[in-house]
Amino acid sequence: MHHKHPPLARPALGHYARTELGFVGSTCARMETIMARWAEQLSKRYRCLLVTGEHTEPEVPVSLRYNRKHFTTATTAWNDFDDRLLGSQYDLALVNGNHYLAARQLVFVDEAKAGTLVRRTDQLTDVVAIVLVATDRCPDWLRAHCAGQQTPPRILPLAGIDTLLPDLFTTLEAAVPALQALILAGGRSERMGEDKSQLVYRDGQTEVERLSSLCGELGLPVHLSVRDPESDHATGDYPVLVDRFRDLGPAGAIASAFLSAPDVAWLVLACDLPLLDEATLRHLITARRPDRLATAVRGPGKEWPEPLVAIYEPRAYQRLLQFLSLGYACPRKLLINSDTEVVDLADAAPLTNANTPVERGRVLGLLR
Repeated sequence: MHHKHPPLARPALGHYARTELGFVGSTCARMETIMARWAEQLSKRYRCLLVTGEHTEPEVPVSLRYNRKHFTTATTAWNDFDDRLLGSQYDLALVNGNHYLAARQLVFVDEAKAGTLVRRTDQLTDVVAIVLVATDRCPDWLRAHCAGQQTPPRILPLAGIDTLLPDLFTTLEAAVPALQALILAGGRSERMGEDKSQLVYRDGQTEVERLSSLCGELGLPVHLSVRDPESDHATGDYPVLVDRFRDLGPAGAIASAFLSAPDVAWLVLACDLPLLDEATLRHLITARRPDRLATAVRGPGKEWPEPLVAIYEPRAYQRLLQFLSLGYACPRKLLINSDTEVVDLADAAPLTNANTPVERGRVLGLLR
């Protein structure tokens, strides 16, 4: 079948983030006070975005603040795609539903805003809970509207609204991206003079086989990144991801993996670390911070993290493409200049590189 545009995998987003909740039906002051309180508690483990509305015209159309630096512009070119580009960097969006849509809703029954709620009936597509403000009765029309939902909404008084937080924590935990392994088997190996992924250091296994086995023991699905779709690597039963960003090295391989599976977090491993072991990988996985852009190990005495023993969260995809657009294809530069969790190792040996025949000889000497 002919496609005018190539089909691409799209991340599972709502109007903003992967998980979002619209507060609708009460005063903005009441709802936004609750939203801010929840965000403060949730932000200890998850990246939270508040989406609210202004009731007066802003002084400038677009304004962004970072610490003391304040960006303003008269440009107003913003649309729903910009909402998603921004929201995709967050685990949770809490939205003022009186102004904007959200995939799920927290509905307030508040006589002061009864007309607002009725006008938004068609926007109540997945009601998580109904909060009764100064009343003990849920309107019949609202019950009937929610009757077809797979999971009926909870009904509770305003005083008990914070009892919904544990369920929200559970929802966010369930939405943490699954972790898969991406083994970089497509390098040119120019300094080594032969394919590093096919070198054997121990147990009769090539490095790509050894790393695949390690990841399998850790319960991670394995994918092999290759340059050439006709690669003759001994891939076993492992799926192959062909580099779709050619000649960009590891950055292209990582971008290609996200292009294939944008909702997955990728444990990226190079094939030039023959002393990398299961204990180091387990330490990295245990220390993973899904709320960061990435989690990477750093050897003792080293200034910078190792970009090819690192976990890249889905939010890294957009920033990686932005770095490429600025002319930077170095994954380490991405990690250094982003919100990265760095895991310091006590032993430098697992990060020993073998990129040349001399370095390979040294490693083989250590393994004898």
